[in-house]
Amino acid sequence: MKPDQIYSKIATHPGEILKDEIEARGLSKSETASKLGIQPGNLSELFKGKRNITAVLALKLEELLGISAEFWLNLQNRYEITILRNKRKKDKELA
Repeated sequence: MKPDQIYSKIATHPGEILKDEIEARGLSKSETASKLGIQPGNLSELFKGKRNITAVLALKLEELLGISAEFWLNLQNRYEITILRNKRKKDKELA
Protein backbone atom coordinates (compact mmCIF):
# COMPACT_ATOMS: atom_id res chain seq x y z
CA MET A 1 0.00 0.00 0.00
CA LYS A 2 1.33 3.41 -0.94
CA PRO A 3 1.74 5.89 1.95
CA ASP A 4 -0.62 8.42 0.38
CA GLN A 5 -3.31 5.82 -0.38
CA ILE A 6 -6.53 6.04 1.61
CA TYR A 7 -7.32 2.86 3.49
CA SER A 8 -10.42 1.97 5.46
CA LYS A 9 -10.31 -0.62 8.22
CA ILE A 10 -14.02 -1.26 7.72
CA ALA A 11 -14.73 -4.18 5.40
CA THR A 12 -18.18 -4.24 3.82
CA HIS A 13 -19.09 -7.51 2.20
CA PRO A 14 -20.62 -7.09 -1.27
CA GLY A 15 -23.54 -9.25 -0.17
CA GLU A 16 -24.67 -6.43 2.11
CA ILE A 17 -24.68 -4.02 -0.81
CA LEU A 18 -26.50 -6.56 -2.97
CA LYS A 19 -29.15 -7.01 -0.28
CA ASP A 20 -29.72 -3.25 -0.12
CA GLU A 21 -29.98 -3.07 -3.94
CA ILE A 22 -32.48 -5.91 -4.12
CA GLU A 23 -34.61 -4.40 -1.36
CA ALA A 24 -34.49 -0.96 -2.99
CA ARG A 25 -35.84 -2.51 -6.19
CA GLY A 26 -38.63 -4.28 -4.33
CA LEU A 27 -37.44 -7.73 -5.39
CA SER A 28 -38.06 -10.71 -3.15
CA LYS A 29 -35.24 -12.99 -2.08
CA SER A 30 -36.84 -16.05 -3.67
CA GLU A 31 -37.56 -14.20 -6.93
CA THR A 32 -33.98 -12.91 -7.10
CA ALA A 33 -32.48 -16.30 -6.29
CA SER A 34 -34.60 -17.92 -8.98
CA LYS A 35 -33.53 -15.36 -11.60
CA LEU A 36 -29.88 -15.88 -10.61
CA GLY A 37 -30.23 -19.65 -10.75
CA ILE A 38 -29.25 -20.18 -7.11
CA GLN A 39 -31.01 -21.43 -4.01
CA PRO A 40 -32.61 -18.83 -1.71
CA GLY A 41 -30.46 -20.16 1.14
CA ASN A 42 -27.31 -19.44 -0.87
CA LEU A 43 -28.53 -15.90 -1.49
CA SER A 44 -29.13 -15.48 2.25
CA GLU A 45 -25.59 -16.68 2.95
CA LEU A 46 -24.30 -14.15 0.42
CA PHE A 47 -26.24 -11.38 2.18
CA LYS A 48 -24.63 -12.45 5.48
CA GLY A 49 -21.11 -12.53 4.02
CA LYS A 50 -20.81 -16.30 4.24
CA ARG A 51 -20.51 -16.70 0.46
CA ASN A 52 -18.54 -14.67 -2.04
CA ILE A 53 -19.40 -13.18 -5.40
CA THR A 54 -17.76 -15.22 -8.14
CA ALA A 55 -17.20 -14.15 -11.74
CA VAL A 56 -20.16 -16.28 -12.84
CA LEU A 57 -22.46 -14.72 -10.25
CA ALA A 58 -21.16 -11.24 -11.11
CA LEU A 59 -22.19 -11.76 -14.73
CA LYS A 60 -25.64 -12.95 -13.65
CA LEU A 61 -26.01 -9.87 -11.44
CA GLU A 62 -24.99 -7.68 -14.36
CA GLU A 63 -27.73 -9.23 -16.49
CA LEU A 64 -30.34 -9.01 -13.75
CA LEU A 65 -29.59 -5.61 -12.24
CA GLY A 66 -27.72 -3.77 -14.99
CA ILE A 67 -24.77 -3.19 -12.65
CA SER A 68 -21.47 -4.27 -14.20
CA ALA A 69 -19.82 -7.53 -13.29
CA GLU A 70 -16.62 -5.58 -12.70
CA PHE A 71 -18.38 -3.53 -10.00
CA TRP A 72 -19.37 -6.67 -8.07
CA LEU A 73 -15.94 -8.28 -8.45
CA ASN A 74 -14.19 -5.08 -7.39
CA LEU A 75 -16.35 -4.97 -4.25
CA GLN A 76 -15.45 -8.58 -3.51
CA ASN A 77 -11.73 -7.94 -4.05
CA ARG A 78 -11.74 -4.82 -1.88
CA TYR A 79 -13.51 -6.72 0.88
CA GLU A 80 -10.99 -9.56 0.80
CA ILE A 81 -7.99 -7.22 0.69
CA THR A 82 -9.32 -5.20 3.63
CA ILE A 83 -9.83 -8.36 5.69
CA LEU A 84 -6.28 -9.53 4.89
CA ARG A 85 -4.72 -6.12 5.64
CA ASN A 86 -6.50 -5.98 8.98
CA LYS A 87 -5.32 -9.48 9.84
CA ARG A 88 -1.73 -8.76 8.84
CA LYS A 89 -1.70 -5.56 10.86
CA LYS A 90 -3.08 -7.37 13.89
CA ASP A 91 -0.52 -10.19 13.49
CA LYS A 92 2.33 -7.64 13.33
CA GLU A 93 1.05 -5.92 16.47
CA LEU A 94 1.01 -9.23 18.34
CA ALA A 95 4.50 -10.23 17.21
